[in-house]
Amino acid sequence: MSEAIIEVSQLTKQFKSKTAVHKANFKICRGEIFGLIGQNGAGKSTLLKMIGGLMYPTSGEIKLFNRTVKDSHPYFERIGILIEHAGLFPHYNAYENLDLIAISYGLTSREEHINKLLKLVGLDASNKSKVKNYSMGMKQRLGIAAALIGSPDVLILDEPINGLDPQGISEIRRMILELNKAGMTIIISSHILEELSKVATQYAILHQGEVIEHHSREQLLLQCEDRIEIEVEKASSAVPILEQHLNINHYKVISEHVVYIYDSHIENQHIIKSLVENGVTVHSITKHKQSLEQYYFLARTGSEGDSHD
Repeated sequence: MSEAIIEVSQLTKQFKSKTAVHKANFKICRGEIFGLIGQNGAGKSTLLKMIGGLMYPTSGEIKLFNRTVKDSHPYFERIGILIEHAGLFPHYNAYENLDLIAISYGLTSREEHINKLLKLVGLDASNKSKVKNYSMGMKQRLGIAAALIGSPDVLILDEPINGLDPQGISEIRRMILELNKAGMTIIISSHILEELSKVATQYAILHQGEVIEHHSREQLLLQCEDRIEIEVEKASSAVPILEQHLNINHYKVISEHVVYIYDSHIENQHIIKSLVENGVTVHSITKHKQSLEQYYFLARTGSEGDSHD
């Protein structure tokens, strides 16, 4: 099992009468891309700020690299963060922005390090254009380079594709996958589950400040896989019929009365006919097709998905 390098336990943040995060519990293992999914206003930024040391929790515990942290802690220095705005200097170019950050870190051999980061994020070190003239995608890439200046073990990205065009989204996605392939652990938040599913390996669903579900990539995709749901008198009696008479092998027994069938070669009427002929009472049968967004917004939060708070 991979080493857990971040663990939060009962993590809570209270702002006067508003609870932004309520008793969050999860762990992130080394080498994962951890996706934090939630609507705007769900508490994602607040949660990430607490993990990154930018905000004190009201209660609860954070462990970084198997050490409990309190207030200012050296382990926060091993985390690179891009939350909300990158804090770039608009009248400086990309190299100059990174050079200022590198100086604040006390880095030597800055030129080589900065040029390597700019190449990594797909920016030209020789480009003297001021950042104020950059596209949104270029600013996001430079912001990621700034978060990487201290060679962190963990990179936190809060809504990095927000406001980007399709090309910009594709560029950020490619960069995230390349960084992860090189061994970096990444935490990325978004309110767009469909896009997050293209990179993340683990997921936590945050709704109104509470972590309501955890899933691996495989578990999440299985929830949204096309399937036929049958409700019968006794699932244990139905399974042999499905296997032997209908050659159905891709199924899952959900409960004593419910079976999910994932094989797509069989029609509903054939299933009903075979089960009834072999003495199995069928209460209902339905075809189920659900997108990732429908699963999150409808099944998990009861909202339509196109509304943001």
